[in-house]
Amino acid sequence: MVSKKYLILIAFLCLILAGVVVFWDLNIQTEIKPPVDKEQQTETETETEIETEPEIDLSTKEGLLAVMKDAGQNEDYENFAKYLKMVYQKQWDKEEDFAKAESETYIKVTENYFDKEDVNKALEISDMVYREVPQGWRFRYLRIRCLEKLGREAFEQGDLEKAEEFAMIILQMMYRPEGANLLADIYIQKIEANLAANDKTSALNNLDYIWDYEVSQDRRDKLIELKEQISK
Repeated sequence: MVSKKYLILIAFLCLILAGVVVFWDLNIQTEIKPPVDKEQQTETETETEIETEPEIDLSTKEGLLAVMKDAGQNEDYENFAKYLKMVYQKQWDKEEDFAKAESETYIKVTENYFDKEDVNKALEISDMVYREVPQGWRFRYLRIRCLEKLGREAFEQGDLEKAEEFAMIILQMMYRPEGANLLADIYIQKIEANLAANDKTSALNNLDYIWDYEVSQDRRDKLIELKEQISK
């Protein structure tokens, strides 16, 4: 028969063993770390990279040239126009690198849109740049070409009011033969219609309106001929 002394000893050993097991289990749980969400970790790292990426200094020629070229290449014409405005404000437009970047974008728009008969898109882009940089001759010239082409189309379709609207937009920008000659053709046709209707008063009014515009010689000759007809 086991003595009371041995029973107490066995109970004491069991108690110690249970304590060791509990301590070991707690230690293991402390060391185990929750699994890392790799996607979340990647996003966090990306955000950190974006935050720490140095900003381009637009006050330097190198920085402004870089963003201007990038906008032109990516057809981001709204930002291209804003950067080009900064170039002109800083009077860097005559420098070779900036002039080349502006020219490359102008050629790209001309070839991709105007030359492919998408005149409205070419006008939209040239309008965008002209509003920011009206002194820049490249996109101003493209805008004039677009307006003239649309005016000529309206003229051929017999919409003299629309054609005159395009001609006047050109002439409000600056004197250009494209606008003046289009306007002369419109008024020559109006005067001829007046004479055909035996309305010399309207014919004379229309002649007076167009007379002082500087137009091509063949149009001037036609206006002189019409003036003689009115005076008869």
